[in-house]
Amino acid sequence: MIVEVALNLPLQKTFDYSWPEELDLDPVPGLRVLVPFSRRKMGGVITSVKNHSDFSPLRKVEKLIEDTPSMTEEILELSRWVASYYFCSWGEVLNGTLPGGMGLLLRLEIINKSNFLPGIERLGKPFQEIVKNKTRWTEEEWNRKKPGTEERKQLAEWLQKGLLEKVQIFAGQRSRPKMERWVRFLKSDESNRSVRKKTKKIQILDRLAKNNECSWEEIRNTVPNPAQALKNLEKEGCVQIFEKRVFRRFLEDRMPPIESFQQLKEDQQNVFQEVGKNLQEEKYKTYLLEGVTGSGKTEVYLHAVRLTQELGKSSLVLVPEISLTPLLVNRFRSRFGDAVAVLHSGMDDGERYDEWSRVRNGLSSIVVGARSAVFAPLKNLGLVIVDEEHDVSYKQGETPRYHARDVAVYRGFKAKATVLLGSATPSLESSYNVQLGKYHPLYLKKRIFQPTLPEVRLINLKHCDRQKGSPFFSIELLDAIRQRLLKKEQTLIFLNRRGFAPLMICGECNETHTCPNCSLSLVFHQAVGGLKCHHCDYFLITPQKCPACDSSESPKIVGSGTEQIETELKNIYPNAEVLRMDRDSLHGKHALSKMQRRIHDQEVDIVVGTQLITKGHDFPNVTLVGVILADLSLNLPDFRSGERTFQLLTQVAGRAGRAEKPGEVLIQTYNPKHHSLQCAKDHDTLRYLEIELKQRNLLKIPPFLSMVLILCSSPSEKRAETLAFSVRNRFKKLPPSLTVIGPVESPLKKLRNRYRWQVLIKAPDASMLKCQLNRLMKEPLKLQKDELLQIDIDPHHLI
Repeated sequence: MIVEVALNLPLQKTFDYSWPEELDLDPVPGLRVLVPFSRRKMGGVITSVKNHSDFSPLRKVEKLIEDTPSMTEEILELSRWVASYYFCSWGEVLNGTLPGGMGLLLRLEIINKSNFLPGIERLGKPFQEIVKNKTRWTEEEWNRKKPGTEERKQLAEWLQKGLLEKVQIFAGQRSRPKMERWVRFLKSDESNRSVRKKTKKIQILDRLAKNNECSWEEIRNTVPNPAQALKNLEKEGCVQIFEKRVFRRFLEDRMPPIESFQQLKEDQQNVFQEVGKNLQEEKYKTYLLEGVTGSGKTEVYLHAVRLTQELGKSSLVLVPEISLTPLLVNRFRSRFGDAVAVLHSGMDDGERYDEWSRVRNGLSSIVVGARSAVFAPLKNLGLVIVDEEHDVSYKQGETPRYHARDVAVYRGFKAKATVLLGSATPSLESSYNVQLGKYHPLYLKKRIFQPTLPEVRLINLKHCDRQKGSPFFSIELLDAIRQRLLKKEQTLIFLNRRGFAPLMICGECNETHTCPNCSLSLVFHQAVGGLKCHHCDYFLITPQKCPACDSSESPKIVGSGTEQIETELKNIYPNAEVLRMDRDSLHGKHALSKMQRRIHDQEVDIVVGTQLITKGHDFPNVTLVGVILADLSLNLPDFRSGERTFQLLTQVAGRAGRAEKPGEVLIQTYNPKHHSLQCAKDHDTLRYLEIELKQRNLLKIPPFLSMVLILCSSPSEKRAETLAFSVRNRFKKLPPSLTVIGPVESPLKKLRNRYRWQVLIKAPDASMLKCQLNRLMKEPLKLQKDELLQIDIDPHHLI
């Protein structure tokens, strides 16, 4: 019997292996196996079983990792489509569908194959003890002894002569099921009588009688030193002590109290009835729900999930950011209890493995999670919700470079499920799909509590009055903050840049500090006393002297970041409680939840943050939103910069006035006439879409055609350029409908010690692109060490 196995390698093919007769279990697609590959062992997934192979001789599968397939038939098919569409390895996609805790542990061991090892006396005493007393030891054990030059040299010599052999040993997976001792009450009148006078035993039985069973730990917290009493009770047949699997949970709090469902407003009810009708018909359909901020989209989601549960089906709810997960999870858990599972990258391996297991075993039928949760092993899928469907976070930046929204739509299509895409600022791709009739539009045009959206004003930084000593604040914005403080209302201040300042310049020679690994300036972070690269995490302690001219003159700080804005506000309003909310201020896995709780409980007056504060948060007492500089995203060299600016501003503006109190939004800008800002000011999504789609059509860029970005990178600048021209030369004879742009140097010239050049190809549809890419990959480019060829289908940025 032959099995095809997909391996976690950047190769677009599977590999044939023979199935060993000594394995009792018959192979089925979805099972994970350990196989030899080249000179090492690797974990892989069986994708098919057959009786014949075109290759000979075949190597054997070495080990079956599991008895029950980790991959369902649905996930196998979905991952194959992702690999095909995004032109990547099936094995890499399959690896990404599994939680990190299911990664395999392969331990390197050294086996002594000789009765005599010459030169043993040259080793240090700790190493002599290992070699003399053991026939095999781990490489980790050897390295813990800190071998010197002599030990390394001698080990290499023995290995080369075959006196020692280095082998890989399968040591299980990273996370295993967590088992705890539990105690079960065996209801027996006779045994109860036998313990009438034994106080500690009676305490234990009374505790067990309430719940029938509980953990050893719970009993120990109630009854001191219960071990002997429990042993006696077990001998007398009163209790049973057993091992029970418990699930590690990421969730910070105990289960929130169950809440009743809110009665829907008229427009919410209309949306729900349309979605509910399709759910009951069990037909595939994708809806695009455009609902203004604060219009109650989440409540519609909750009603749709309840109906899905009643129909006996499961639901998948995607959110773009981990930051949104705690808020949404609590809303869902307050309605559906423990049926809700959470999946995202902020969880540790054990937590994610256990949540995945709960879903795989049918213990949870509702999954709420970020991008990778699109591969959750839900059974009988009925509803797929993609909240904030426009968000770029749904596009994965590393291989495999899939877009979770589009994968979710395809998964819904294959499962004949209802797909609901929600946003206050739909992406141009989704809006265009509505125009094409692929998606069906739904609208929520009114806020739940406020009849009107917040008033938005643009402040022209070229002409406005500024605060003395604080050039980043207009007088108008500071006055508005002061009014909120007097009214005991809250303010959000948005600046999409971390750190204290983006530039630190020598006052003598004007030299800036740049990252040695990337073609970027280092960002000054006052809180840690140094400069950071936000791409490769390089860190430099703030120099006392300029490294270029040796000047001791204090450097000039240019520009602003959230740290500096926080400091300025604390100086201007010394009695106000100011909270900074960005990735640098999050310490600990539940830091974000604690911050959100502090804001909700009105322990904070002013919140300064990056895009973490722009989406999904519902703080009733926030009545003012201030944007320090709206032009940051607008000035990026990318065709989507205007779209992202409009979306960011609309989303952050939507945080103001979400309850009974009216909201106000002040946006500081040097470019107030730009249509992205004007449409955000007027809350005019329709006009924005008309302008942007018209421009995109004229330029022949997405959503009117498909694009692929081919990025060539190398430690050598010349090699990166050569690779890019080699790619371009393979596309000399193209159909007239295809356009090649480049090769050109990437806007971000160097990243993580690799120089970057890129080629962009445009085509009427993705199938034509893939046809050309297949031609490119027939003869793979010869890459040298540390060189990469990255293919990005439907790229979301060109930087």
